[in-house]
Order: sequence, then structure tokens, then C-alpha cells
Amino acid sequence: MFELTLAGAAQVVRGSDTAKLKYKLTNIQLEYEMIRGEQLAREAASEYSSGKEFLYDHVHLEKTITFEKDTDERLNIKVNAQRRSLKAILLLFTEPYTAGARDSEKFVFPDLNKVKVTINGSPSMLYNEGIVGTDLWREARRFFVREKNKTEHMNLKLFLVGNRFGLLVDLRSMADRSMHGSGVRLVNTTDGVQLELERKKSSTPGNINCQVFVISDAQFNILGNQLKDVQY
Repeated sequence: MFELTLAGAAQVVRGSDTAKLKYKLTNIQLEYEMIRGEQLAREAASEYSSGKEFLYDHVHLEKTITFEKDTDERLNIKVNAQRRSLKAILLLFTEPYTAGARDSEKFVFPDLNKVKVTINGSPSMLYNEGIVGTDLWREARRFFVREKNKTEHMNLKLFLVGNRFGLLVDLRSMADRSMHGSGVRLVNTTDGVQLELERKKSSTPGNINCQVFVISDAQFNILGNQLKDVQY
């Protein structure tokens, strides 16, 4: 089952009369790879009927928090998503925008000084004194995929001053992207992950929206050519 949630027309289409704005999606297609060889088809069917699993990253928007630029110096965020392997927590910061005029690739830097991380009631062993400004790019860059013979579209300058910032707290025990299941285990716990963000107040008033995403390892299991379960 595919479930699509579309933004309201006023957030996508410009026009003088917002009551008459509308849009639609057309020509949505699903593409499948087909096995045309009879022997290969039998082997594939046998493998799926006996059990097949697919490993992937599950990304979930946990919550959205709004704070004031000129007054809030400290933000406390708790993430208690029950996960077998929590890979990372990603925070994206956006300013309020006029409907239909948002730059979907603009994520501002909220003048962070330090981020303290507590996991299951204990301070982060890697950043016992907190994540400071020099650590922000080092943490995030490990999640950017590098493609061979392709131009890189992200660097330290763009990350901090080019409206491409995202606070990423890497919770894996190993940075190897091919490793599955090396994240923090949060099962039957109430403490979860606590983030305490210290920031410099802005001289201009206004709000900033902080979107909190949970990134975890997930597994999609098929047995007998039917979906058995999804684990994350």
C-alpha cells in the first residue's frame, strides 16, 4: 500500500484568490524489474517462498517544535521512539514562510553553541562535554553519500552559511554505512534520548520551526510470497 499526503493548494500554487487554487498529480507509475528467463524465475520464486528480507533506513518525523529566535537560549528535546537500532536524530530548522513561496532546500542555522546528549539516562560517551560548533559538520558529513565521479554538492561553507544546515546526532557504534543494526537500542525504556540545545539569541524577533526526524534501521520480511512483518 502506498499512502501519499499532499500539501494544500495554497502552499504549492500561487494566485490572487486562494479559494480557487488547485493542482493534481498525473501519470504516476510504478516500475518493476521483470525476470523473463524461466529458470531464473523459478529460483527467485523459491527464494521468496522460503523467506526474504530487505534492509533499509526508516525515517520518521517525530515532532515539530517552535521557538523564538530572540528569547529562547536553551531547548530541551526528548526522543523516546522505541527502536531496535536507532541510527541518528536529525533536526532541521526552518523559518515561517508565505504559502506557495517556500524554498524547500532552505534550512537555517539557529546559532547553536553546544548540544548535550543523554542516552538512556547517561551522557554520550563520545561527547561527554557536549557537541560543540566544530563537531557539527563532522557528525553530519558521515551521512552524506559520496558517489564516484560525481560533483559534491555539500561542503563546510554551504553547511554552515549556505542555508543547508541540519543538526545530526549520530548514534551508531560504527560509521560504516553498510553496517546494519549498529544503532542505539531503545526498547522498553522511558528515558530515550535527551537533547539540550544551547544557542545564541538573535537580535531580530521571529519564530523558528524545528523538525525532529528519527532515522533507524529497518527490515522488511517476506515469507511464502506474502508480507510477514516490518521490524524497526
